[in-house]
Amino acid sequence: MRGQTGSKDVHRMRRWKKLCRKWNEMIQAVLRKGNIFKRLNLSFLVLLFGSAAFIAFFSFDKYSEEIIWNLKQNAEIQVQNVCLKMEDIMREYEDIALQFYDDPQILQAVEENKKDNPDKENTSLIEEKLYEMSRQRKYIKNVQFVTDEQQYHMVEENGYRRGGTIRNLTEFYEKPYYKKTREKNGYPVWFEDAGQSETFYENEQSIYGFGNIVTLGVAVYEPYTREFSGVLFMNIDIKAFDSAADGYDGGADGNMFLAGKDSVVQGFNPSIYAPSFPKDKKIFEELEEKQKDCVRRKIEGRDVLLSYERIPGTEMAVVYLGDMDMLLAGTYRTRNVCVFVLICVVLACFMVSYYVTCSISDPIRKLIHVMDQAGEGTWTVRYPNSGKDEITLLGERFNDMADRTNQLIEQVYLSEIRRQKLQLSWKNAQLDAMLMQINPHFLYNTLDIIRWEAMYEANGESRVTKMIEQFSQLCRMGMRTGGNTISLSEGLEHAKVYLEVINFRHRDKIELKISIDPKVKECYIPQFMLQPILENAVVHGFQDASKGCWIEITVTGQEDKLKIIVKDNGKGMTGEERDRLQRQMDEEIDSGKNIGMANVNQRIRLFYGEQYGIRISSMEGEGTEVDIILPVRMHSENMKSLYEEEKQHDISGSDCR
Repeated sequence: MRGQTGSKDVHRMRRWKKLCRKWNEMIQAVLRKGNIFKRLNLSFLVLLFGSAAFIAFFSFDKYSEEIIWNLKQNAEIQVQNVCLKMEDIMREYEDIALQFYDDPQILQAVEENKKDNPDKENTSLIEEKLYEMSRQRKYIKNVQFVTDEQQYHMVEENGYRRGGTIRNLTEFYEKPYYKKTREKNGYPVWFEDAGQSETFYENEQSIYGFGNIVTLGVAVYEPYTREFSGVLFMNIDIKAFDSAADGYDGGADGNMFLAGKDSVVQGFNPSIYAPSFPKDKKIFEELEEKQKDCVRRKIEGRDVLLSYERIPGTEMAVVYLGDMDMLLAGTYRTRNVCVFVLICVVLACFMVSYYVTCSISDPIRKLIHVMDQAGEGTWTVRYPNSGKDEITLLGERFNDMADRTNQLIEQVYLSEIRRQKLQLSWKNAQLDAMLMQINPHFLYNTLDIIRWEAMYEANGESRVTKMIEQFSQLCRMGMRTGGNTISLSEGLEHAKVYLEVINFRHRDKIELKISIDPKVKECYIPQFMLQPILENAVVHGFQDASKGCWIEITVTGQEDKLKIIVKDNGKGMTGEERDRLQRQMDEEIDSGKNIGMANVNQRIRLFYGEQYGIRISSMEGEGTEVDIILPVRMHSENMKSLYEEEKQHDISGSDCR
């Protein structure tokens, strides 16, 4: 039996190992459908993010539960404190009411007045007592004593009646104020319903009864016979309970209310941002059903913390409503911090996993790339060994193989390569010969000969010779060698000469005004920068007219920037024309017009950066203003060399990336 049991265990173990091996092979087959880079990064992210998210959100959930529990405890304590203060205030007024009950002289006067003809002295004694009681608290509006036969009012010693009155005693006897108080057998009863304003009036002529009051009713009995004598009523202004909220500051997140049987009696320090008392009458049913509770629920679309407690012996309750979004604002900030920290941790770990993965996948990718090039016939490529791992060992083995292969093919193709090099050198020489240009001095010397011949023919200087002289000077300025930038004074002189040449064809000269800040006189600007702008003003702004036309050039320095303003009084441009011209210059659109200005703008932005260039402002009929922004340069520069260096730097940078 033991042998059979042992063989079954061995068989079961083999089956288990076989299943594990198949499972491993299946998982590896699925994972190897993607490259190493994706597999490693994805596994790192899943493990890291899953564990970090679980820890962060689990901790936050427990923290939130603790905060909510503390908020409920705090709300219950606040409601309980206000309830206790309300009871203390009510007890003060109940003590005042008992003064009537404890005065034997008053009770005797009440018994004597039960006869058919009440005694006036007894009535005065009772009503003066009522007035005396009302003076003990400033919030007592009215004190009345009602018997089955009559009602007593507050009356001063001089006979002037104060307080209020009940209009119809017959109806009053059937109301809860009288019946319910009588049923309590001397225990105080508090009323706060809306029917008070239809029961207690300031006088018989008043249209409206007392408002914003709470009524205390106490049944009075003869102390020896325990016969019912009447009911004492005290109408108290609701402001008397304001002090119950002393020390309570609900802030913007919560409101405290004194709620009655079917309406809100008073709000303590109400805030417009905190939840208001709900309009749903079901909450009053809940307050009547339960004595106290603290729950979180949705009220009128808001997440609210509701805490309430009934005041013993009354139908009133203290209710607290807090906005959970505001109460949990700190908790939400903590949650956001946790999420932010989680994201930062995930990103940091992802960077680590990214570089670790790249240290594996990039060398493999480079090795594959080198092998592909070798497979296409480029056996001169080599794998750059930059580590000490297994991939580096594979690269070294490949390099050895490539060296031996290259030695074999070099003998076959060496002569062909040399022949191609010679042929390429010959073509380059031909290209250099085709690109040779006529020496620009030939043009200047020829113009000088023509000028002297013209002077000889005209027997001295003439308009033609002056034109030739100015044009020669203009050509000579363009024959500069070396750097491509010139001094500001040379640029302005070039502009003057150019305009003088232009003015030869106008009867009325175009006036040129120049204003320059002395601090920027030694600055350098690109060559041939002002000429296209002046040409644009003459051709498009003046349209070959010259009478009354002027161009003003203003040069100022602003910190590290040089600002050149070229302004004319030509016809100007419409907003659409101006925007189109600016767009053509910014986007390097070849429109066939204003090519010179676009070329200047492109040169400036190419050499100095996108923050420099030309901006145009113009209004139709009011001329055009061209603003040129350049960096301050105090020495000449070879702009072509700068451009080539910058271009080479960009190419190198892109390769590195």
